[in-house]
Amino acid sequence: MPDQENNAVPPPPVTPTAGTPALPAFSDCTAAVATGKETGVQRVPALVPQLATACPELAAILQMTPVTLRVESYLRHNEEAIEQQASLKREATIANICLAGAGVVSALVLLATTLAPDNAPQLYVLGLVIIALGAVGAFFSHIARDQGRAGRWLAQRGEAEVARLDVFREAARRAADAGPRPALYGLALVVTHLLNDQRLWMIGRASRHRESSVSTSRLSAFAVALAFVGGSGAIVASQSKSAVWLVLAGTVGAALAAYAINREALLRDRANAERYEKAVVALDRLAGRIDDIVARLQAGEPQALVAFTETVAEQLSSEHTQWLEGAAQADAVLDKLDGQLRQLAARRDEESRDN
Repeated sequence: MPDQENNAVPPPPVTPTAGTPALPAFSDCTAAVATGKETGVQRVPALVPQLATACPELAAILQMTPVTLRVESYLRHNEEAIEQQASLKREATIANICLAGAGVVSALVLLATTLAPDNAPQLYVLGLVIIALGAVGAFFSHIARDQGRAGRWLAQRGEAEVARLDVFREAARRAADAGPRPALYGLALVVTHLLNDQRLWMIGRASRHRESSVSTSRLSAFAVALAFVGGSGAIVASQSKSAVWLVLAGTVGAALAAYAINREALLRDRANAERYEKAVVALDRLAGRIDDIVARLQAGEPQALVAFTETVAEQLSSEHTQWLEGAAQADAVLDKLDGQLRQLAARRDEESRDN
């Protein structure tokens, strides 16, 4: 909502006429829609029994077909999105680990060739390990691409988020049409199960992405250190075979660096953490307007609920659009993994011909 409205004086509450029940306090409305620690659109069906007495109008709205169908749509698409996301991350991570493992074993081949060039059985075993790692990585990368994991994940997540917002838009519109009392309970529903639910989720997500980003940075720093050892130790290794491990450190560092780069590209920890933190700031500002909306509802302006819900929905929709644009890079990550696996296979072919 526009900043210039922050200091607007809300209209005075409506004085109930004789025989008209007084409007409830917003804290009572919030307590009526509370469902313990778990909140969110998936808890909406469970609210019907407990609202039957406190606000039968809202209870009836939540049982209407337009609302129940959207809740069911959210649950269905959300479950599929979670499954596709987990499968994509699992398969891409396995392929990435196999690629890094092949790089480390290649370094061991270099070491074995230098220290024991005549030890054919040892080189043969290490070669088989590299082939196996490359094959496993290619296997999981192919599954992720052939099943269209990234596209299905994004499509299902998009449908789920649209359904989530539509649940609250529909409920808010109908509650506002029913009058100030249902609108107050409708506001409590939107604040508890949409605004605050998503605020807390993003705060937690931002923290986890930051922690994961730090882990990736530490791995990258370790890889850089190994690469420095390998590069600086090349001169020493050229003078003494016993110092070949210095070059080995550089090869391992390169493999770990590639793994760290692919990991960040897949998880997008840094970008996601920054985006969620910015979104939380915007949602916090909207949360600061709740008292103003409550005052307007108590003053007999139930359509203030619709305006507030639309503003929250637009903010969440904007954040989701940005997420989709970033998450679409998952296909590029798979392309890069495939290219690196092909390079690994080509390198093994050249080594086999040389031997």
